Amino acid sequence: MGTPVAELWDPCSISTEALVDAGIDPAPLGSETNPADGVADASFCSYATDSFELTVYSFRSPLESRSSPAEVRDEIGVGDRRAIRFTRSITPTWVSCIIGFDARSSSVELEARPDVIAPSGENSCSVATELAKSLLPQLPR
Repeated sequence: MGTPVAELWDPCSISTEALVDAGIDPAPLGSETNPADGVADASFCSYATDSFELTVYSFRSPLESRSSPAEVRDEIGVGDRRAIRFTRSITPTWVSCIIGFDARSSSVELEARPDVIAPSGENSCSVATELAKSLLPQLPR
């Protein structure tokens, strides 16, 4: 027998009520599990707010295993959980913010990206942190 494989949480399983309460349109913009056949390593589900797109990722691996040396990661507290926050430049002026949580032997990340057509000017990390707080009870531990 081999080593048990961590279960991959479905990021599209967040309840409609929790999404609406957080100001998120509950109709997913898109979702995918990679690879679609066999044992999946990652899965995501994207949603929209009035001025941001939120993508919720589920990974079979812990946060540390996907670190990039170029990413500056800050340890923060979100509710009663330890989280990692970092930004990713999409263009020099368009920056997303990711809040990541370890969960069992896997991890979950929430990425907030400003809407390309109707950006609000809000700070991506403030939005990502608030959305993470709102959705925290829905995320795996």
